Amino acid sequence: MVRAKKPSRKRDGRPGPPPGWPKDPEKYADPRNWKYPVHSPFHARAARRYFNEPWNREKYDEAEQAYVDRKINDALAKYGVAAKIKGGVEEREEGIIDQDVPLGKPVEAMDIDELLAVLLGTDRLQRAREIDEGLVRFTKRGATIVNADVKAYTVSLDLMNMTIYHDCTDWTASRARAKLFCKHVGRFFLSMKPGESVPILRRMLREREKWVFDVA
Repeated sequence: MVRAKKPSRKRDGRPGPPPGWPKDPEKYADPRNWKYPVHSPFHARAARRYFNEPWNREKYDEAEQAYVDRKINDALAKYGVAAKIKGGVEEREEGIIDQDVPLGKPVEAMDIDELLAVLLGTDRLQRAREIDEGLVRFTKRGATIVNADVKAYTVSLDLMNMTIYHDCTDWTASRARAKLFCKHVGRFFLSMKPGESVPILRRMLREREKWVFDVA
């Protein structure tokens, strides 16, 4: 087993945190170079994706790679989106979304599909679309509260308190903790008018660390 060690200063390392990023170096998988932030589910997934690239890994020796890998994996486990390990090989996990912002677009330019792809992933987005529209019943549609029954489950959106409540097993087991949507919450937003859902989803992505994903 390789003994992990904190990375040394690198030629392309940052002198400090980028504007708006965490100022605590321990919130980075490579704290000495201020790289691979892992302070949120979104950043931890992105760190895993980028550090899997050979041209990024080759900048570190084996012990340093072990350190960065451990920090990223610990963060993913904390947020409930750790990669599956099958036969000693990392397998694609549906909870780890391939892209934080599809096509590199600014949030304000993203449409409903791209917004939901960030919070659902392509597999769950397809499952959300497969839920019959007739199985969605809105029970309250106010300026700050929107409630609906989706199949046998409840989705409640509290815009004033920036909270989503839901009660399916997928949500309670891991999706809420990782601040990701399940298929029922995806269907909820798909069933709203685009003029209603798109601004909310854009706001959610801009301020995602402030939102609470809770159990109904």
